[in-house]
Amino acid sequence: MARSRSRALFPAFRRAAAALALLTVLVASPVASPALVDEAGLDVAIGKALFKRPWVPAPSSTRANDGLGPLFDARSCAACHPGSGRGASALEAGGRPEGLGLVLSLFREDGSGDPVYGHRLETMTLPGVPAEGAIVVDVGQGVERGRRLPRIAEPGYGPLDPATHLSLRLAPDLHGRGGLERVDDATILALEDPGDRDGDGVRGHARRLDHPEGGSSIGRFGWKASHATLASQTSEAFSLDLGLSTALRLEPWGDCTAAQAACRSAPHGQDGEGAPEIPDAIVSRIVAYLRDLGAAEPPRDARGERLFAATGCAACHRPSLPARDGGRVTLFTDVLLHDMGEGLADSAGVPGAEAAHWRTAPLAGLSQALAQGRGLLHDGRATDVTEAVRWHEGEAAGARARFDTLDPGAKQALIHYVSSL
Repeated sequence: MARSRSRALFPAFRRAAAALALLTVLVASPVASPALVDEAGLDVAIGKALFKRPWVPAPSSTRANDGLGPLFDARSCAACHPGSGRGASALEAGGRPEGLGLVLSLFREDGSGDPVYGHRLETMTLPGVPAEGAIVVDVGQGVERGRRLPRIAEPGYGPLDPATHLSLRLAPDLHGRGGLERVDDATILALEDPGDRDGDGVRGHARRLDHPEGGSSIGRFGWKASHATLASQTSEAFSLDLGLSTALRLEPWGDCTAAQAACRSAPHGQDGEGAPEIPDAIVSRIVAYLRDLGAAEPPRDARGERLFAATGCAACHRPSLPARDGGRVTLFTDVLLHDMGEGLADSAGVPGAEAAHWRTAPLAGLSQALAQGRGLLHDGRATDVTEAVRWHEGEAAGARARFDTLDPGAKQALIHYVSSL
């Protein structure tokens, strides 16, 4: 659709915002009407529709929908984040993921991906493009008891580079997470205590993300605090999960490497040389939707709150952080990286985040995850709060020890409180 025609249709769309078919065409234009941009509620509605939109391979009769792949993990954002919550974590009898939401991260210690497979094992492919393989998860026994040990079944491009490491990642809950953009860097940095000045054993530190042009940002999003903004995290998801390019990640073939010739030469959804398949107008509206997603209010439970603080859980899972607008962001995280011990460690670290270092996972929305049978921790290995606490070592060892010494009534009260978040 020409840009002039797109502008002419925006007022009509405002009179019929429920017409989803028209909505998906209008947002494809990289030029947005100022009147539309001012209507925040409409941007959120558009973003929600885009979050659910299934993408299709190029070329298609509807250019606004195409560009999927050539390698990908899902056809829509909502496929891995149903209801904008966390992904499926259950495993089939043979160890393959039961649904979408568990992905396999590939990385080397310098932060690069595998030279052949890239940064992610994509499990879906377009016709004519060899598949990368399937994820299989073995559950550890003996000293590895309970750990999820991923491997690649039916590798389509040969063995991984010997220097490549594997790590499972579960698609996280997105509710309320956008509020972290409202927390100033200074607020996060003030919580750092790498030298453990107060002697509580907790030594969290912020992850600083260096910019190519100089300077750095504070990581807020992702299991390893690898993104400072929702736009950055959303662009990575488009690239790795859907194989779609954005202004921040212009490669139209997504995660395909130079060694994957058929993937690099497959059709893409670009409208012009150097133009992304997903324009900023789409990314910004998905970001608007994510910012608008609220987190559930924590339960009013004075005893649970006291136990949560007394055991040391709140030292990392801070119930709320002050926002620059004067409000509070209530997610139960300090956004810092903490050493969680060998049991939760990856097989290697990357620049800025060591193997055992994880950003404090927000606990807001935990009740929904438990109600839906979604696993806890970064790879979904824990089925309930007690099991998740058992994996807490390193800086969390003191809190776990205090949890273990609670009398049965107090322990159950604390479990009930955390499970109700």
